[in-house]
Amino acid sequence: MWFGVRGLRSVFVFPVLAAAFATAGRAGPAIDPVLRQYLDHEGFTWVSKRTKHFHLYFQKDSEAHRHISALKRSVEADRAHVLSLIGATAYDPPISAFFLKSGARMKDLVGVEVDGRSRPAQHAVFSVVTPTWLHLTHEICHEIASNLWGAAEPWIEEGLAVYADEGDNIYYDAWTLLNSGNLIPLEKLVNPDWQSTMYSADITYTELGGFVKFLRDRYGTDRVKQLWQAGSRSIPQVLGKPLAELDREWRESLVGQFPQPPIRHYRAGDVGFLMQ
Repeated sequence: MWFGVRGLRSVFVFPVLAAAFATAGRAGPAIDPVLRQYLDHEGFTWVSKRTKHFHLYFQKDSEAHRHISALKRSVEADRAHVLSLIGATAYDPPISAFFLKSGARMKDLVGVEVDGRSRPAQHAVFSVVTPTWLHLTHEICHEIASNLWGAAEPWIEEGLAVYADEGDNIYYDAWTLLNSGNLIPLEKLVNPDWQSTMYSADITYTELGGFVKFLRDRYGTDRVKQLWQAGSRSIPQVLGKPLAELDREWRESLVGQFPQPPIRHYRAGDVGFLMQ
């Protein structure tokens, strides 16, 4: 359905419904005001679908339009996966997901040319859709973790989101970085000042995803949540050892898990990480 009729109740009379259909492509009165900047953005005409927990917005004749059935299934699966990963049993806010045709159109809408974007305060996520990229796991992780756990330092926000997206495969990719000598000392990444533009995102996103997986596997979700909320300076108190020792143990765990080269090869450099 067109988003212009979203939220209309049966008590409205038919002329109101007719008016809503007549203005399809523009934000209707039931739309949350914080979303109007996207829904009423010049140059965009949106079609809308709903799932149990999402409002999905896409453009006609786009990849999202052609794959909307798969997208409806994948966003619900992605949400369930993220909740399980962080040990949460419920998440109440509905999420508005905007699907874009290209990075250029993403820039037109949100101001930056990236493949994915999350704005947790607005309960809105954005993604460029291709025939082979129909998931929102990374952005949904930002949305849910930031709203349930609060704001965090960028290294752990991105690390958790990459781990949520890649799953166990992140260890294969991190091993390849280690084997090629491209891992960056964690002290340069795991700190309050790290930003994604400081080093190659192809390396740092994979590295942080692998490190967060290591922390969750070894210390559990509750400790990861503590680090999320208290920051990197709390590592010695929360985990009982300094970051340098954790860096060494993580690298050793990679070598121990893959004494022989893994079958899977490092893919981040091929796909690129342009998600925030």
